[in-house]
Amino acid sequence: MKIRLILILVVTLLGISTSALALFKAGDKAPDFNGRTLDEQSIKLSDLKGKMLLVEMGATWCPSCNELAHQIDGLRDYLKKKEISFVSVYLADSAEDIRARTKDESLKPADIVMIDSGEARRSYNVFSIPRLLLIDENFEIVFDEMPLNSKRIRQRIEKHRSAE
Repeated sequence: MKIRLILILVVTLLGISTSALALFKAGDKAPDFNGRTLDEQSIKLSDLKGKMLLVEMGATWCPSCNELAHQIDGLRDYLKKKEISFVSVYLADSAEDIRARTKDESLKPADIVMIDSGEARRSYNVFSIPRLLLIDENFEIVFDEMPLNSKRIRQRIEKHRSAE
C-alpha cells in the first residue's frame, strides 16, 4: 500500500513537472537552429520547412530517450503514410555514438539525424530530455511535450490533422 501511494505521488509529480516543461504553445513559431548530419554536412531545421516534422531531442545515453525512440520506431509506417518526417536531434553525441546506438538498439535511424552543437539546446531551452515536438509545414509548433507513448503520439497527430 505504501509503495503504491509513493508511485502515485511520483507519477503525479512527473505529470505536473512535464506539463510545466512544455515551453512552446501550439501556434508558436518553431525556433531555428544549425546542426550537422551524420555525414558532417551542415543542416538547419528550417531547411525542412514545408514538411510536417516529428522532432525528438535526446541523447544516446538516456534510457528514456531510447524508449521514446522505440515508440517512434513503431510508428514509422504511420508517419510515412501521413507524410511526417521523423527528425532526431542528438544533444550531446558524436556520429559514432549515434551509429552505434541505432545498431545496438536495432533501431532504424530517423529520416533526418541532426547533431546539435548547443544551438538547439539553447533555442528550445532544453533542460530535460527526451523532448518531443510536432512542427507543421508552416514551421509552427503543434505540440511540445515530454515523451509520449506511440498511441498518444498518434492521437495527438490525428487531433491536429482533424483540426486542419
